[in-house]
Amino acid sequence: MSIRDRHKEFAAELAEAAMALARDVAQAALQTEAVADKVALTQAHERIARSVRLSIQLYERLERREREAADDGAPALAAMERRLQPQLDLRKAQVRAAVRRTIEQDYEGEDAELLETALDLTLAEQALTARFMDQPAIEAVNLIRKTLDLPDRLRIWLPDLKADPKAAPAEPPGRPGPS
Repeated sequence: MSIRDRHKEFAAELAEAAMALARDVAQAALQTEAVADKVALTQAHERIARSVRLSIQLYERLERREREAADDGAPALAAMERRLQPQLDLRKAQVRAAVRRTIEQDYEGEDAELLETALDLTLAEQALTARFMDQPAIEAVNLIRKTLDLPDRLRIWLPDLKADPKAAPAEPPGRPGPS
């Protein structure tokens, strides 16, 4: 039994005992004929009744603190998650797009599908770490490429603008890249 449970139990016990005493004093005050005794018993009843009210308030305060302790981290954590979720989603989209370009350039069909599934799993795992948001996106991309045994560098080419700016860009030998 925790100390809070014991404190609540004590407060409830005090309230019950004080309430029983308050009833007895009230009954005695009603039955007495002497004015001085009635005044003394009435004052005693008021003090006891106040004690009962304070005991009930103490019990309620202990209950409220227990509920707050149980809920203590939840609202703050939920607010932080709502604030960080858009940033996390953006970082995941950036990393996913960069790794997918590598997959699209070098793999087709079932191999590409398997790698994209592995990418999603690896990305979800990486996103759970604090380092994922602290490091630059390119480091996360390189780590996932290494994990999936993908090439280190993304193959891209730019048109040769020196030859003829209006000419169609020359494609490198091999498979064409995504458009």
